[in-house]
Amino acid sequence: MTLVEVDYPSASFGVQKLGPGEDFRYRFKVIGTGATTLLWSEPAKRDQKTHGPVLREGDEGTLAITFPADGPPTWEVRLHNKSLPR
Repeated sequence: MTLVEVDYPSASFGVQKLGPGEDFRYRFKVIGTGATTLLWSEPAKRDQKTHGPVLREGDEGTLAITFPADGPPTWEVRLHNKSLPR
């Protein structure tokens, strides 16, 4: 697939091309609160868009997005926020 972009509160990141089985890793800092959005283009050049989890300022951890061959992307979210009261 081509042009994979993740938008999150106050910024975005992405990669121009992502092949089967390939990983793209990016370290980012959340400033503000808001939803994530995933945009990508399929081989047939159709633009796709889906919404992901809401991130809050101070969230830390991992956010993995998997593109299965036969369905929509899945989100694996493992976040914690040290600044929130317990």
